[in-house]
Amino acid sequence: MPSFSVITLVKGRKKQLSNLLDSVGRSTLKPQEVVVVWMEEDRIEQDEVEGIPIRQITVPEAKLPLAEARNLGFETASEAILVFLDVDCICSPNLFDSLIERASPHTIASASVRYLNEVPENGNYLQLKDEAVEHPKREAIACDEPVDRKKFWSLAFCIHRTTFNETGGFDENFLGYGAEDTDFAERFHYKGCQLVFSPEEVLHQYHTKYSPPVNHVKSICHNANYFAQQHNYLPMYSWLEAFEEMGLVKVDSDKHTVEFVREPSDQELKETRSEQPY
Repeated sequence: MPSFSVITLVKGRKKQLSNLLDSVGRSTLKPQEVVVVWMEEDRIEQDEVEGIPIRQITVPEAKLPLAEARNLGFETASEAILVFLDVDCICSPNLFDSLIERASPHTIASASVRYLNEVPENGNYLQLKDEAVEHPKREAIACDEPVDRKKFWSLAFCIHRTTFNETGGFDENFLGYGAEDTDFAERFHYKGCQLVFSPEEVLHQYHTKYSPPVNHVKSICHNANYFAQQHNYLPMYSWLEAFEEMGLVKVDSDKHTVEFVREPSDQELKETRSEQPY
């Protein structure tokens, strides 16, 4: 098997990071390094896991610079094959073997996800897998055949360095949360690359969330408009519709634009906070 780097982005979730690193250390195929990109001024004191070096870098002066952070992780990583993992992931032991087997200069490989109701004490996938649940509204994705690029999710994917370069990386005009990964999918699709899924999976550790994500309404509004300028349709449309019903935005589906109206109230934040794991 060829060598590869793992890249993850972190803001605040040190326990989740510890569990992710634990699962990486338990993998049957181990990376040459784990690159941890901090989206705040913070670090862990750990510099390796099961002999795998941990390299830590920081994105300066930004609140949630997801696109910039992924690009910085890419630039910092040393290997020609890259596995991007959300910090909330716990890897199955054979995840890396499976992703790398399926990825190529014209194919991006991804993995399905199941959800945990808590942040566990460790990253032992084999102990945790029976506790994880499926998303009740998400259809199972076929494995080992090309699927619609709109199924791409930056939660867990493997990509060759040449493919990342060819797509231009993540567009840093996307600010904060929302649509930067859908834009990336559109651009690798334009370049003739395909998306396939592995039968291996990741487990997603619980974190506080809002449904719809009203805590990110302003960045979602900005990013939706920028995305529509590039691709002539509005992404995240179900969220935008929900925001409009709450009076937070105004959507013009004919012009593919969305107008930011206001931030959610404390009561609206309280009412939309979700205890579901997904």
